[in-house]
Amino acid sequence: MDRSARQSGWSLVLAGLAGVLFFWLTDPRWGLQRFGASPDILDAVQEARVGTMVGVAGSAFVLVIGLWLITRRAA
Repeated sequence: MDRSARQSGWSLVLAGLAGVLFFWLTDPRWGLQRFGASPDILDAVQEARVGTMVGVAGSAFVLVIGLWLITRRAA
């Protein structure tokens, strides 16, 4: 069981990192879209802020669970 928990932990760590990277790169303020800024960049930042924060927080939560599974000792 310990090996499967560790393997699941690594999968969750990778999923959490991928999620954080995705939400960071697609955010108009910090991500890749800022280089192709449209005239309505302030509106885009305001609209995307809540979704980005929820996405990053959820991905960070998945990352923390994965790290916990990796560091857990067998009973």
